[in-house]
Amino acid sequence: MKMKTTRNLVLLGALTTTPAMSFTLADAGFEGIDGLVDDGNGVGKWNPFTNGGLNGFSVSGAASRTGSQSLRLELGAANGFAGIFQDVPVIAGESMTWSGWHSLQSGAAGGTEIRIEFRDSIGNSEISRTGNLTPTIGLTYEPFSLTEIVPAGADTARVVYAVQSFGAPAPQLVHVDDLVVSGSAVVPEPSGAVFALMGLGGLALRRRR
Repeated sequence: MKMKTTRNLVLLGALTTTPAMSFTLADAGFEGIDGLVDDGNGVGKWNPFTNGGLNGFSVSGAASRTGSQSLRLELGAANGFAGIFQDVPVIAGESMTWSGWHSLQSGAAGGTEIRIEFRDSIGNSEISRTGNLTPTIGLTYEPFSLTEIVPAGADTARVVYAVQSFGAPAPQLVHVDDLVVSGSAVVPEPSGAVFALMGLGGLALRRRR
């Protein structure tokens, strides 16, 4: 009876295991690069984007949270945008979190947009995207975090941080640092099979007594 009960407990443990997903976000603190180049490629690096003019991006040695550098996003004109993205591999059905730190160095608040775009890398197409997280950030570094379940058909998550002056006035000067992508397996609700195994374990214990 002891052996049967032990086997049930082992099986229950296997059903409830939640291994962490492993992500490597390239240059999460912007320490390893001198500049940013918009070439449309966010695999293994940051890809910046902007509609030009007085709106831009750079790696800055001022106002970093940790280390010696941070990302600087600046909007100097209305109806503008500037941001970065990076593509990371994911597994459909898993939970992932896109997080980091940001601060408003000067100008207006309310133009921040943070999102995850789920993609099929083979077909080079977007499956779906989250809504924009739009926090109103302050003058000191504050954390942000966005969590979502990876949808079916997606093998890549494009993590995006941007500022825009369509819904908020210019100028805006924002610094971003210490970015992280993390995740874990989704824990399913206990099924009928699990409850049945629990019942068998209880019966085995009673019989042993």
